[in-house]
Amino acid sequence: MAERRTRLRRYSAYLATIALLSLMLSNIHNLSAPERPESANLGGAPAREPLASVVFDYAPFIYHATSRSRSRQDLISNIDFDGDFVGNNNWENFERFRLKPTVYYAALETETHYFISYHLFHPRDWNNFTIWMNDTHENDGENFQVVVRKSDGRVVMLWTQAHYDSWVYANPGSGIESGETEIEAALQVLNSDGVPDTAGRHAAVFVQSHGHGIYGTMDSASGVTIRPDGSYSFDGVSGVLYKPARDGEAVDEPEQTSSGEIPYQLDSITLKLWPGLRAGALAGDGRLLDGSYGYQDELVQIPEVPRFYDGDRCSGPLGSDRGISPFALDFSFNRGTLGALFFNPAKRYGERLKIAEPWSRQYVNYPFAK
Repeated sequence: MAERRTRLRRYSAYLATIALLSLMLSNIHNLSAPERPESANLGGAPAREPLASVVFDYAPFIYHATSRSRSRQDLISNIDFDGDFVGNNNWENFERFRLKPTVYYAALETETHYFISYHLFHPRDWNNFTIWMNDTHENDGENFQVVVRKSDGRVVMLWTQAHYDSWVYANPGSGIESGETEIEAALQVLNSDGVPDTAGRHAAVFVQSHGHGIYGTMDSASGVTIRPDGSYSFDGVSGVLYKPARDGEAVDEPEQTSSGEIPYQLDSITLKLWPGLRAGALAGDGRLLDGSYGYQDELVQIPEVPRFYDGDRCSGPLGSDRGISPFALDFSFNRGTLGALFFNPAKRYGERLKIAEPWSRQYVNYPFAK
């Protein structure tokens, strides 16, 4: 019996050593900081929706925490930076091609409000040292949405996504109050100079380093402080401010990715990605997106609303397809309602919040009709 216990201990020690060596070898890439590649970005030109001028007027200011030593992995990018809309080669191609800071959008208009969905894409969700338990994965996407009241041009609500949770931000007097979903915190808006201003048109959001969850800047989970004069500081970390590029301003991967201000380009989800999804060419194994649920209401019938980006880099027991897709907007990830905030936000907000009239559910030039 004693000899058997000794063999068992030796065998356990051997397995532990193998596991430790495997972990160390799989984290070798973390020893060096990713450098700006020589190869240019291969993405196509941005597409402009009919409401592009409204989207630009209300384009967000994005305060993004970064790693001081490996900040390139926190850089937002166009999805087709490597010249294709394939998800399972992005981890490798991240090191080959430059990233072009891009914010994707889809705009809907009702008789009373604008609903502008935004999507941020990172080729990698990463960690300093992975133990392969869903703490790192190929492709990362998160969404947020801005609601604008047309009568006075005010931003009245912000919805954000942090991994698989979501949060709502609104101010007193907005006509929007907690219902089944609670208002998490106040909404902070800025003028074009980045100064807090209740009449400002630019919602301010904070994005985490590594996992890239998105919060309103007044949330207790936010890691940035914006002062009354527009100056700002990140809490204990480095960070960058992404601002919409001005007309004629070049957008490319910057040399400095851990601090400073970086212009971003706007690109349309409705024109760039929706046609492929509608045609059945965008979602499925080996394509860009995967893990689809169906969604339908009185306006649309969508056989596939992808939950994730397609990937082949195993990140743990939950599988390799991770990173939230640009269409997966809702208060939960439940089958049947996932996609409701993207395709029919006026109805969905009315179901979950107390909203004062006027609040129209009639869309103008609805682009996703059956």
